Amino acid sequence: MQVKRVLNNNAVLAVDDDGKALVVIGRGLGHGRRPGDEISREVADQVFVAAENANLERLARFLDDIPLDCLNAAGEVAVLAQKRLDLRVSQALVVPLADHLSFAVERLQEGIPAQFPLAWEVSQLYPKELATGREALDLVEASLGVRLHEDEAVALAMHFVNAQFATPGMEKAMQMTGVIAQAFALVDKTFGFTVDQQSMNAARFVTHLRYLFSRVASGKQISEKSSVLVDAIIQSHPEAVVCAAKIQYLLEMGLDTSLTRDEVAYLALHVARLVADVNEYR
Repeated sequence: MQVKRVLNNNAVLAVDDDGKALVVIGRGLGHGRRPGDEISREVADQVFVAAENANLERLARFLDDIPLDCLNAAGEVAVLAQKRLDLRVSQALVVPLADHLSFAVERLQEGIPAQFPLAWEVSQLYPKELATGREALDLVEASLGVRLHEDEAVALAMHFVNAQFATPGMEKAMQMTGVIAQAFALVDKTFGFTVDQQSMNAARFVTHLRYLFSRVASGKQISEKSSVLVDAIIQSHPEAVVCAAKIQYLLEMGLDTSLTRDEVAYLALHVARLVADVNEYR
């Protein structure tokens, strides 16, 4: 890589052998460097590339506001998420994590309490992500020398959820979590019982909804050429279909889109399985 411009003591703008512009981060990396100097990737802690149509200067300024220690800690957390959740270690994961850690440390130092209104829902819907978030707190403590509040694991879990479905910003993950919790509440209210959210069918329901969000985002909803299976679901589980229609309305309001007939039918099938779980133990 070749230095294009020194940003500060720890960061430079550079170009690689293919002419791609980069922001290169490393302790003391910018000290004494001049435009045209060569930099080996081995001496860089992090290398960032602006997303397509994004402004590299804006990315550089954003990264400049994040302490290098937080960037490095975020990299370690991303590697942990790769091991535990099979996530790809990417800039899209590391940068939001680093930004969050920087803000979390700042809040802790100033004694500002963090608010996590979806903590219960996250514990129910994303147990693996939350467990990884809690484990990440130990990594952060070892790296930064501060112990973040235990509930920060909730926010880290939401970043992991975002990374799985490539949804930018925490707002999307929070929206998805809230909608899933409301979907369970609708099932409870419709059938007059409380779904065991630890059951296998509840886990399948959550997984189905999460991938439904992903399909909607990518414009690839389920739409079968043959309606035989869909018709069979509708005929076999009429009450579940009614409940699925309520969930459909909830999802369409939240996602600002229309669901296909097939998507609603598969929702009904999952609702029917939740009902079967409860009836089995009555």
